[in-house]
Amino acid sequence: MENTVSIGAPQTAKVRSYIFDNLRGLAIWCIPISHFTRVGGEFSQGSLSGIVYITINVFVMQLFMFLSGYFSKKVDRARESAFQTFLLPYLFFTLIFYIFRYLYFGHANLDFLKPPFALWFLFSVFFYRYYLKDLVKIKHLLAISIGIYLIAGLLPVDTDYFALGRTISYFPFFLMGYYCTSDRLKSLQKLKKWQSIPLLVLLLGASYGLAFYVKVPVAFYLLKTTAADIGIPWYTDIILRGVVLILAVLWTIVLLNLMPNKKNYLSYIGMNTMPIYIFHLFFRYVVQDVGFPCPNLTVYYLWVFGAASLCAVVFSSPPVAKVYDATLDQLYAGWLKLKKKMIYEQES
Repeated sequence: MENTVSIGAPQTAKVRSYIFDNLRGLAIWCIPISHFTRVGGEFSQGSLSGIVYITINVFVMQLFMFLSGYFSKKVDRARESAFQTFLLPYLFFTLIFYIFRYLYFGHANLDFLKPPFALWFLFSVFFYRYYLKDLVKIKHLLAISIGIYLIAGLLPVDTDYFALGRTISYFPFFLMGYYCTSDRLKSLQKLKKWQSIPLLVLLLGASYGLAFYVKVPVAFYLLKTTAADIGIPWYTDIILRGVVLILAVLWTIVLLNLMPNKKNYLSYIGMNTMPIYIFHLFFRYVVQDVGFPCPNLTVYYLWVFGAASLCAVVFSSPPVAKVYDATLDQLYAGWLKLKKKMIYEQES
């Protein structure tokens, strides 16, 4: 969810490649659709809402992780910016959401070791980027991460602490992006439209099959907990994790081929993803509490997609983006000032 740079441009002049902004714009629009679909009041796994929810959750965060890894190749810079870009917003908004939940619901728990709801993303990417410089020294790291990913649902640990379940599960996708060179990326973009469209239909058909015929709780597709916690056999968890891995890779490939490399409104949204990601969560809590009006399914889905689109448009707007950036800049400046003061006191 960061700003991108170009690929495939001459060494003397880099030109922004808008395909990455467009990919992030699509992905960030899908996230509130997923959340509102799940909590809007008319969710059923064996229905259109189930297909929408599963489709989004087998690729969207994986795509974000892939893109984040792709733009983390400068490992020193990734470490230097990890605190400001990810951990500081995580700490700040964990406190803000605690206050919001307390005022809105009348009760709330504050635990910085258990990332609340979607803030896990900030914590996990901080971990990846901060320790990437050391982790990439491990031989066959990608293969090891995939192996751990496949058995992550069997680990006897509390997956809520440090977002451990998701941090383990999404790490392979981050590494795929990190190890993906510009030449390899271009080789993945060689599908023709007549090849990409059937693949897209096949992937949607897979979502239909998972929604109607694979009877596992949809919480599985969030990859955040264990097989025992959601009541499925260990072998089912491993098999379905393999299925999600394949689907996520195929979705990434088909979107790389279908997404235009031209500046449009989607790319504008993709340049301002963090305010959308953070601020739509306030409305997610409200929607979960009150639901959407549902005189019929057509109206209901108009509410879901309309509310998600409104969040994307409003929270990516210049005033909101500027407030977000200015707030985090002030917090970071305050942190640097406090850090210098502490160093000075220790040395004196």
